[in-house]
Amino acid sequence: MKTAENDGVTKDEDLVLEQRADYIPVEDLVSETAPDSELFKSVLKALLTPSLKTIVGPRGCGKTHMMRYSWITCQEDQSKPFSVYVSFNKYYRLEPLLVSRASPPDEFHAWALGLVVLATYGSLEYKGKNASGVAEIEKLLSLPKHRLELLIAALERNQPLSVDELALSRSITVTKVQQLLDAACGIAGRKRTVLLLDDAALTLTPSYLIELLDIVRALKSSTIAPKASVYPGTTEYSPRFHAGQDSTDVFVWTSFEAPTYASDLDQIARCRFPDFELFPNDIVEILRFAAFGVPRAYLTMLQSFKENRNRSMQARVNQVIEDHLSARLAEFRSLATKVPKFANLLSVGELILNGMVKAIKSANDSRELVQLIVGVPKEDLTPIVRRMFQLLVEAGLIFDAKEVKHGTPERIYRRFIPHGAALLSSRALTSGDAGGTLRSTVDAIHARRAKHPIRRKLEKYVDDIAILKDLDFALPPCPACGTKRVDEMQKFCSNCGSQLIAVSSFDACLNVQIEMVPALTQFQIRQIKNDLPQLKTIRDYLAMQNPVAELITVYGFGRRRSTKIADVLHSFVDDFLS
Repeated sequence: MKTAENDGVTKDEDLVLEQRADYIPVEDLVSETAPDSELFKSVLKALLTPSLKTIVGPRGCGKTHMMRYSWITCQEDQSKPFSVYVSFNKYYRLEPLLVSRASPPDEFHAWALGLVVLATYGSLEYKGKNASGVAEIEKLLSLPKHRLELLIAALERNQPLSVDELALSRSITVTKVQQLLDAACGIAGRKRTVLLLDDAALTLTPSYLIELLDIVRALKSSTIAPKASVYPGTTEYSPRFHAGQDSTDVFVWTSFEAPTYASDLDQIARCRFPDFELFPNDIVEILRFAAFGVPRAYLTMLQSFKENRNRSMQARVNQVIEDHLSARLAEFRSLATKVPKFANLLSVGELILNGMVKAIKSANDSRELVQLIVGVPKEDLTPIVRRMFQLLVEAGLIFDAKEVKHGTPERIYRRFIPHGAALLSSRALTSGDAGGTLRSTVDAIHARRAKHPIRRKLEKYVDDIAILKDLDFALPPCPACGTKRVDEMQKFCSNCGSQLIAVSSFDACLNVQIEMVPALTQFQIRQIKNDLPQLKTIRDYLAMQNPVAELITVYGFGRRRSTKIADVLHSFVDDFLS
């Protein structure tokens, strides 16, 4: 690699880096995968075991990539299990059915099981190896592919079901799907099946999540091993699905303190950047630390640094890190729109994060050992406080470093590491160095760590203790009399008896203003307001027949930039409703 003083990164204006594994073609996914990293190997092994697993991790940490790669690996290797990959990322399209249909759970069951059936057919048809087996199973179990596709489309569009579609939806049972999976496994010449269920968190529709986890648990058999990817924090498990008993968690996220952290992330970067070795050493070290164990973040920041060549090296890397942190915080705050009951937990959680960063900055003032970890007494972690920390973990803003015991008498502390970008932006590692130069930052990243975490009561991380005492879910009051709701499932006001209307997350997404989309730049927002004033909300964007053609009419937007903006808006909708 080159030194920080000699920037040898080449610039390719036509390079479009796709960080989301959902959209990477199969052939590119294989070539852009680093299968030799220790984390990847351990997760891949868990995905192929014959037991039920929940794959847990924040957005961007590689859950989808690993599941899709596992599926491809099984397809190509006859000695491995038969694999079926299913994504439930369009579940939000069924949300309106909760208020418009008499039996939404039944229709959700048909949708979820129907997707599993279609994905099974897709696995058999992969490269035409066992395509003839699809017709055999269709006839055997009366689940024709084309009719299932029409049923899924009708449910996702909230259309009334025809008599034939209704009959088909009622015929799709867990038992029949198990028979189908076993039959497909036999046709493929395998002994057992791994069922890879991606985007299974369904955070915006808890009632659907309960149904899906029941389906996952019911599908498990001696020959079928489901694996479901979920988020920490907002995933509310079913009363009948017990994490740790029915399933084992596999945490797909590694701390930057892990011994293999640097090699794991750099292997991924080398697969995506042919000129990775040309990035300056100091820049790689700093951006890797700022990525906080999330490969997507690392790739995004490397790409941003590569494209921004108008400033000094120091200014460029600072801007990249600040932009990344702002995007992560914006995404965290957006949860209040997606799940309104979390509003208070999110606002207090951000204050706690800032308080932890300040504590670390203070601890690192004029000392040789670098402190990165804060400890919170276990007794301070009430259920509502634990939920708040889980939300911070889901957003990837803090890393849960587990419990540790200290002192006599023995006290138990829960350890947390704040986001690397937050630490770098506030110069918390180099507080004694006013300039915070690249070299001093890298030295601090590699400096010896303090032996013990900062140990403080939770209240010490906030200015107003009252916000912790009053911490609770934020439920909208009765619109008629203003009385506070008792719980989120309440249908009528306990005071005046008025009906309480449930807030639709789908409608909330459609009403988001374009200027509130975090990944858009101020220039892009300003130009859209000036030259495309009819594009005000996400609803307006989705109503456009050809968004790219509309965006090209904006001054300063070429086809490449218009395509990128359309991708940003599309990704925002997917992320909002996932």
